[in-house]
Amino acid sequence: MSYSKDLAEHIRAASESHAFSKYKEARSAILALIDESKSDAGASDYWKQEIAGFEYLFDASPLIIETLRHHSYHLTGLYEYHYRTHHARMKGPYREKLALLKTLDSKSLLVPESPALGGFGYDIDGALYNLDTLKFYEFLIGLDKAGFIEPVRNADRPVVVEIGSGWGGFAYQFKTLFPKTSYVLVDLPHSLLLAATYIQALFPDAHIYLGNSIQSYAQVDFSQYDFIFVPNTAWGTLRKQRIDLAMNMISFQEMTDEQVRSYVSRQADFECPRLYSLNRDRSPNNSEISVVIGIMSEQYRVEHVSVLPVPYHVLKTPKLSFIGSVKHIVKQVIGRKSKPMSREYQHASGVLSA
Repeated sequence: MSYSKDLAEHIRAASESHAFSKYKEARSAILALIDESKSDAGASDYWKQEIAGFEYLFDASPLIIETLRHHSYHLTGLYEYHYRTHHARMKGPYREKLALLKTLDSKSLLVPESPALGGFGYDIDGALYNLDTLKFYEFLIGLDKAGFIEPVRNADRPVVVEIGSGWGGFAYQFKTLFPKTSYVLVDLPHSLLLAATYIQALFPDAHIYLGNSIQSYAQVDFSQYDFIFVPNTAWGTLRKQRIDLAMNMISFQEMTDEQVRSYVSRQADFECPRLYSLNRDRSPNNSEISVVIGIMSEQYRVEHVSVLPVPYHVLKTPKLSFIGSVKHIVKQVIGRKSKPMSREYQHASGVLSA
């Protein structure tokens, strides 16, 4: 068969796939949500520029959806190209950091990258790992050190909210580990297009909620669904209900003070007992944020959680002196550290103030 015929058959098969079908459904709902409000409603100046870059995904071909993970670089900055086999010589630091994280993991929290929809990474012991994978793993370990994993593991139907859920990668990991969870993904509608497509491709039997109007979210009961995709524009319409854990990973720092305060205050109003953050206090790319930890502290008792002596994006961990090693071990046992500089990434746990 000729290349052109092979390609035509490939496109035909991709156009009939479950993922492409769910993409079209998600696109229809999300376009309706965007039409109901301004196209970039609620986005900081930082994110107005970011979402403009992936408008083409609203006109994606079947082959783009088949490799959707390659296009998540708009949200993460990670490119599939850097993880191809001809770059395998670069995977040493990934292997070393993965091994170090494993020594801190007492709950078997590791979930590799899924190969679905073009999932990519270095092959380490037969599984795929990239910087996102290591970031998510570190975040899960931080949650455990803060004492936030066991309440989820022990609950009959825990409700977990991820604010700024991106392309859905962490939701995939969390739901894989804790399948009984009702997982709420909150983000700009543009980002939810990627997440809703990705999650439904990986969990084809999941019971999901994705409304086609802002008001449709007013009476949604989180506990009745596996995944609930909530646009930021519908955040204020949600009725009060139980939330066991709220999380934010590398996106509070990209919002405005008003937006972060809205999310934190709403969680407190819902009496969500636990809030976890991995952010810089101030992002050098965003002039509309003051101090993330300070805003969290208005409603939650915040403590810094020690996981690694380097930020998540740094692969090589410096060798410590004997005294330095002892100090780091003590910090790991205690699970806390003194406040780092505001422009360093930091893990922070928040417990609802009485």
